Amino acid sequence: MKKWITSLTASLLLASSSLMITPASAETSNTINSLKELRSEGKISLQGYNSEGEYIEEEPNNTFAQGNSINLDEIVAGHFGKNDTDIFKIDIEKDSFIMLAGGRYGEEPLSGQFSMKLYSSDETFIPAEETDVEGGDIYASYQLSPGSYYIVTKDDKNLGKNEKYGFVALDFSYEPYVHRIEGTNRYETALNIAYEGWSESGANEIILTTGTNFPDALAGAPLAYYKDAPILLTAKDKLHTTVEEAIIDLEVSKVTILGGTNAVSDTVVKRLKALGVKNIERIAGTDRYSTALAIAGKLPASDTAVIVNGKNYPDALSIASYAAQYGYPILLSDKDAIGSSTLNKAKTYGSNIVIGGEQAISGKVYKQLKTPSRISGQNRYETSVNVAKDLEMYGGFAFVATGTHFADALTGSVLAAYYGEPLVLTTPDNLHVNTRSLFETSPMGFTILGGTSAVSPKVEDQLGALVYE
Repeated sequence: MKKWITSLTASLLLASSSLMITPASAETSNTINSLKELRSEGKISLQGYNSEGEYIEEEPNNTFAQGNSINLDEIVAGHFGKNDTDIFKIDIEKDSFIMLAGGRYGEEPLSGQFSMKLYSSDETFIPAEETDVEGGDIYASYQLSPGSYYIVTKDDKNLGKNEKYGFVALDFSYEPYVHRIEGTNRYETALNIAYEGWSESGANEIILTTGTNFPDALAGAPLAYYKDAPILLTAKDKLHTTVEEAIIDLEVSKVTILGGTNAVSDTVVKRLKALGVKNIERIAGTDRYSTALAIAGKLPASDTAVIVNGKNYPDALSIASYAAQYGYPILLSDKDAIGSSTLNKAKTYGSNIVIGGEQAISGKVYKQLKTPSRISGQNRYETSVNVAKDLEMYGGFAFVATGTHFADALTGSVLAAYYGEPLVLTTPDNLHVNTRSLFETSPMGFTILGGTSAVSPKVEDQLGALVYE
């Protein structure tokens, strides 16, 4: 999925979700931070390439009457001469959430001060709803009604050295949606989740785990996110046909298996080799706790670890998207006792986040941890909601999965992480009261994981009533 964001066009395709974009009426700092990250990583480039459709300013364009007409989502480049002000006209056809990003051209910053301002059709200055400046780059958000607007760029120091600049006006508007990713069973749902996230880019690697039990995969989401790999499910002694399809369709060259041969046997490994997969790795320990430790050892250094109960799945799934995004390993403990190896590992991090109440991780275990904090609720659903609230993950978009089975939430957690969204649990036949309470705050779009037996049509209708009302 990360590889999708290799051009401006691809960025826009993911705008409303994977970059954690929210409309201007909600928090826009996530939007600005996402743009800054893309710019710093070179994934939104303002460097000119006429043959690929970049718009280059046409002089004279120093007055509103002379303003160059440009389009939304179009990369614009220009140069500042002496006493030069460049003006561009842009038409907005519907109520839109617009982000302006501009300043640096390629890797070289401007030698003078770059400014970028927005004006209405009657030439009235429009202040941004939120702005940020970093390293000569400017980011600004606007909620605009239909009409014509002018973007005015200027070298305020007026150095007249023909300095290069660039900017883009991005439309981050969205249409409300309720989307379901499903299959006839958990294996097919996992495959369709993989297609949803990786069909465009392909997947060099997949994470493979058993579809019949959860322990080995509880800690897998951060690793899958780090490896840019979907999680797929298989039977113990026979590679599921959905995995074979994914290997072919996504052009997979490596498979990482989570768990020992009691979970995914060597018969499966032989079949993978027969399909041409030459790079096969198994991450396993003697039990679920040591497997989680082994997975943690494959992740980059982090300042935080997550601690969950290893004998049940809901709390681990509720934190999976967040842990994946930030590279926090998920370590497993029993309610009243934490293994010495796990405790020693947990203490190597600056802080530990415990998910679940004292019925999941007791105060006795909590007190042994390093700089611990706890997120919990009266039940798995309230805990799931509190994870999204306390960690400020919910911005109007969320993935929704049943809290009564692990498989769909497990395989969907990586996709939720790439979209920057929380994964929130609900009861299958009715939107849980705590979940509804969270979603009512700013409902914009929801992705349901699993078929109607996992999350009923009634829940889908209830989500639809929130976003379409």
